[in-house]
Amino acid sequence: MKRVHTLKRVSSAHFLHRWLMLLLVLPIGIWSVTGSYFVLMDLGFIRGNHIKMQDSRHIDPSQIHYPMAAVYKRFPKAQAITLTSVTDTLYYRIKLNDKSILVNADSGELLPSITEKQARIIASNYQHHDSLPIEAKLVSATLLTDIAPAELAPRYLPVWRMDFNDSAATSLYLSATTGELVTRRHDYWRLFDLFWKWHIMDYDEGEAIDNLLLLSTALVSIVAVLAGFILFWQRRRRYLR
Repeated sequence: MKRVHTLKRVSSAHFLHRWLMLLLVLPIGIWSVTGSYFVLMDLGFIRGNHIKMQDSRHIDPSQIHYPMAAVYKRFPKAQAITLTSVTDTLYYRIKLNDKSILVNADSGELLPSITEKQARIIASNYQHHDSLPIEAKLVSATLLTDIAPAELAPRYLPVWRMDFNDSAATSLYLSATTGELVTRRHDYWRLFDLFWKWHIMDYDEGEAIDNLLLLSTALVSIVAVLAGFILFWQRRRRYLR
């Protein structure tokens, strides 16, 4: 009777481990591939740290004729005021509650929006290179006002999308009101985002790491591993011969 009971336990562990592992083949394979990509790729490159402003222009105080005091008086609720250069023209960048605006530091005029010409000049200052010493060239400029692509948060609209012809298909997103670089993307980053969705099994926004599907799969994986340990223990004499 004792031998029959032992065989039953072995059969149960073997059945549970075998079928659960067959069920987990696809998610484990996805976790392995996506996790390897995260480990092998340089995170600084993924985040686009190699794309930098080519130079920093010197600010000439003689170009400032609209005083800072007038800016504070005009925008008393401003959260921050900084002086910046946009296509060789000085502006006050004023951060308000829900947006930022530019005011000409010479005339005091409000800049209604960044033109395509200005956006192209700004984007050309962000230089990035492939392994070959070939400068990436700007190939298109698109104004996005209503619908944001999946890789851009809607709160940044309106923006200029500036696309380059480098091997990674880099895109820079410039604020259409201030010309600031709000985010950047390239194909390796886009692949990283896609793999992240697959890795955490959130196929919608790719942000809910505590989703039910991932939790359930993880619990099933733990059960399968424990069943494997039990199976190994039950068959230890066979394996250690």
